[in-house]
Amino acid sequence: MPEISGKTRVLGVVGFPVEHSMSPRMHRAAIEALGLDLCYLPFRVEPNGLEAAVRGLQALNVIGVNLTIPHKLAACALVDSLTDEARMVGAVNTLHFVDGQILGANTDLEGFWRPLEESGFSGRGSKAVVLGAGGAARAVCFKLALEGCEVTIVNRTVERAAKLAADIRSAVANSVVQVAVGVDHAQHAVIGASLLVNTSSVGMIPNEAVSPVPSQWLHAGLTVYDLVYHPPVTRLLANAVSVGARTLDGFGMLVHQGAAAFEIWTGVRPP
Repeated sequence: MPEISGKTRVLGVVGFPVEHSMSPRMHRAAIEALGLDLCYLPFRVEPNGLEAAVRGLQALNVIGVNLTIPHKLAACALVDSLTDEARMVGAVNTLHFVDGQILGANTDLEGFWRPLEESGFSGRGSKAVVLGAGGAARAVCFKLALEGCEVTIVNRTVERAAKLAADIRSAVANSVVQVAVGVDHAQHAVIGASLLVNTSSVGMIPNEAVSPVPSQWLHAGLTVYDLVYHPPVTRLLANAVSVGARTLDGFGMLVHQGAAAFEIWTGVRPP
């Protein structure tokens, strides 16, 4: 840890849980590499304490924080302004406290897409299935629709998925977004897809033995992208490898969304 003085400014991540987060290690490495007088801390905040936490962080002159599960949607109501991406998606993963104002940004769109792009995936005309309908899922689904993918949303609460689908159709011209209703529809969608994205927390430690979809739904023509990164190889990814599917873990998104947030706070792109 670098020496902390009265001049050291604070960054952090707010979540519940937050103990698993790799963001502190990643951002501290960037801070050290750039020689900046900053520190990055994890803050465990329950959902009913988010507003008090945000106001407290602002009062403490914190530069900014990342937001993770389950705060990305609720934070939209606590900011003074939103970036275009955050307004479109209706979710915030980065807060910047500046000039007495709270800016809400969403770097998940860039963070999610960059690893896919680097892997050679082409969105136009592809069929994608997204598991989940929370804050991360909103960024993922909007970005896929913007890139020309046909998107099917699979979520335990169909009404929440339907709301997300409707939001995308109203914001993204010519987008094709549907909701899987029932297990058979979900299975059919995955079997016919070229991309499967898990945005839920299913498979995260301590429930690492669980997969969000049955292994028999997976196939060799699929790219399986699990945003869970703890453990690095989830049950879903292990099952995907066993059938010859391509896989992407959550570290790529973590790094790219974190780099974009770091640049918002500091004006410097981290190495």
